[in-house]
Amino acid sequence: MAYDPLRGRVVLFGGYDPGRGTSSLGGFLFDTWEWDGANWTQRSSAGPAPRDDHEMVFDAARGRILLFGGSDLNGPLTDTWEWDGAIWTQRFPPSSPPSHTTFDLAYDVARGRAVLFAAETWEWDGATWTQRAMAVEPPLRLDHAMAYDSVRGRTVLFGGYSNSGLMADTW
Repeated sequence: MAYDPLRGRVVLFGGYDPGRGTSSLGGFLFDTWEWDGANWTQRSSAGPAPRDDHEMVFDAARGRILLFGGSDLNGPLTDTWEWDGAIWTQRFPPSSPPSHTTFDLAYDVARGRAVLFAAETWEWDGATWTQRAMAVEPPLRLDHAMAYDSVRGRTVLFGGYSNSGLMADTW
């Protein structure tokens, strides 16, 4: 789910419905919905394959919602899609982050890049994903959260879980 400030809509794609687990899709959904503040409207069922655990963020430089990855019946996905408010378009960048079952995505407004963190840091510039080499990288984690701090001009990562338990660190 991501908010599109140009259109004033929250965009929801896919997910998982355990009540549909016996269908040929195994419960994975592929419909697109928008919330205008008062009503949900189903927009499109054409686009990315059914999935769950994907991430979405509004790409302000390009005025589109960016969707990356997720999981389906066959495991993790590494595809990149954009929603312009009417249609989904699959992007075929020359490089992409490897498949992960847990990651997060935030949009760096100052630099016009989407930032993805899983076991490493990747950035989307509208054409390709580029892995960023960091001197110090946060340790691998699950269920963390990321957001862009516009006051400080920084992408912030917080918490999650590791093999040793709950993490309450901020990067």
